[in-house]
Amino acid sequence: MGGTKNPSGAMRAKVLEFILILVASSVVAALARYLADRGLVPESYVLPIYVVTLLVGGYLAIRIINGIIERVVEPTIGATRARGIKNLFQVIAGLILVVLVFAIFGVNITAVLIGAGFLGIVLGLAAQQVLGNVFAGLAMLVSKPFEIGDRVTIATSSYGGTAPSYAHETQAGGFTGVVQDVGIFFTRVSLDNGVPAVFPNSVVIGAIIVNHSKGTLHTVRVRMDIDKKIDFDRFKSRLLESQKKLEVIDAEKSSVELVDMGASTYQVVVTVWTRSEVEESVRTLVIREGMKVQEELSGT
Repeated sequence: MGGTKNPSGAMRAKVLEFILILVASSVVAALARYLADRGLVPESYVLPIYVVTLLVGGYLAIRIINGIIERVVEPTIGATRARGIKNLFQVIAGLILVVLVFAIFGVNITAVLIGAGFLGIVLGLAAQQVLGNVFAGLAMLVSKPFEIGDRVTIATSSYGGTAPSYAHETQAGGFTGVVQDVGIFFTRVSLDNGVPAVFPNSVVIGAIIVNHSKGTLHTVRVRMDIDKKIDFDRFKSRLLESQKKLEVIDAEKSSVELVDMGASTYQVVVTVWTRSEVEESVRTLVIREGMKVQEELSGT
């Protein structure tokens, strides 16, 4: 079929591009050296030409290798780990390019770092948080608490996440949404309200992660106020019966409990088991069924 991609062909094309860039960079460097030896180009131009050639060739090579990882490695190990490998490769390749640039100009980078003294200490302290995010990202790459595309709740004391509660029960608060990217420094999540959120990796690695996409069945609890004129046992049996037609709910595991009593109403907690990742839609279905049952029983 014409619309299908050939991973082997794509890899060969990327490798060919990489080889061509290496050859072109070598030719440009050799040409600069040749022209300088013949006196056609000032000697002072040679090293800057080397550096520009190295940086341009290195940048293009990094782009090509990233493309190889996306097309060849990602289908095997998944988008999350492939993204982590790309990020790690970019950091290492960037450091290698910096070292090579210093080497071209004949600068001993070790001596520069040692000679920096106090400045190096200051920069090291300033970079502590940055390095913490980098290592946290690598730790998540290994431990895999979630994948790109998973719907998760990130609960952490670092931010003012809400913790809504009812009498007699508490619901853990946090930030819920779909993971969009796990980068070198940050994890990007599209929250359920549509707002994009960016979390430092060091915060995510220390947070409680609830992965809604990994579970098969999980509970959704709904509180409802019922008129005292409606018999609890009748309401319970009718509501449990009505849930059997809802495909997203395992009605056999559902329960209805009496938890509180008011002047004119009593309060029940309906607990249902569902495979749906989005609790709000399930909660809406349960509330609608409860309202229908109340209307039916109020009219009898």
